[in-house]
Amino acid sequence: MIRQAIKKKTLLNSTMKYFTEEYVFDHPWHTVVTAAWRKYPNPLSVSVTGIDVLSQKVEDSVLKSERLLQSKFDLPRWTSKLVPFSRTQYSHEYTEIDVDKREMNLVTRNISGSSILKVDEKLTYQPHPTEPNKTILRQEASVSVNLPAFADGLEKTFLKVYSKNAEVGRKGLEWVVVNLIHEHGNPIFGKI
Repeated sequence: MIRQAIKKKTLLNSTMKYFTEEYVFDHPWHTVVTAAWRKYPNPLSVSVTGIDVLSQKVEDSVLKSERLLQSKFDLPRWTSKLVPFSRTQYSHEYTEIDVDKREMNLVTRNISGSSILKVDEKLTYQPHPTEPNKTILRQEASVSVNLPAFADGLEKTFLKVYSKNAEVGRKGLEWVVVNLIHEHGNPIFGKI
């Protein structure tokens, strides 16, 4: 199933908080990428409530896509007293799937509340270098809050929420993989 955690690291400094993790999925790259492309909706990742495709094109065997994501987040109540966030948030996602390099990159940045809170996320899916039937996910995020007196505490809080949501997202992706395999009856369907 999912997850042999290879590395988990959180770096803390006074201007921004960082999150990085690597996970290994026990499925080939083309299966994981197909599932990642069809990740929402799924019953485990209920925070994403809507997706709109803004643009999509193929250039030199690279699929390029921009999407608008609508999400709902449960933040600790005390944060809403400092930062006036709506539960419904919007983010911009840019995706490239390079079939020749066998690499999928997703870069996401929040739109809602970005003058106060910036969350940048990058996901990279690549075949495992020594085990071709496995896929490595590298997940990176940075969180910065533009409220100097409260930045450190808020950044740590938002990073905890992000970390929890990242784990749920990986479990949701695994759910999609398993269901796609079940749907197609063959774990090597849809080679990209």
